[in-house]
Amino acid sequence: MNNPGKKKKGRREAADAPLCPCGSGVALSACCGRWLSGGASPLQAPDPLSLMRSRFTAYALGDDAYVLATWAPETRPTELFGPGEPRPKWVSLRILSSSVSPDGRTGEVEFLALARTSQGAVRMREHSRFRREPDGRWVYVEGDQLDPAGAR
Repeated sequence: MNNPGKKKKGRREAADAPLCPCGSGVALSACCGRWLSGGASPLQAPDPLSLMRSRFTAYALGDDAYVLATWAPETRPTELFGPGEPRPKWVSLRILSSSVSPDGRTGEVEFLALARTSQGAVRMREHSRFRREPDGRWVYVEGDQLDPAGAR
């Protein structure tokens, strides 16, 4: 007999898992979550595009340690935000282009990211440069903003 008041027990659907903030449409654990600092043994992002997506995810989730660890030492800031500086809430990432040099040592990613702040919406478009370290890790080196910061 069917009991309408009783819920059926079932396996949790993969669709119930939180989606990755990078916009891939894949569960966080199967996407950028593999590389973030919180994992038992974080993997290395295999290419500049994956590193860009994982860095966006780290910003969105507040994983400052990962952002700093994946930044080239010569351009890395000591901290991401100053005392009392509000953090933007990063909400959307769109990859516009991505490439790796023929020798596989450098890469570039152009992206558009959207965030919310106490002052309203922020749009950031950047052309980022990445480098493969001798140990095989990719790191963010620097980026050129292609439109004014905070353009709405």
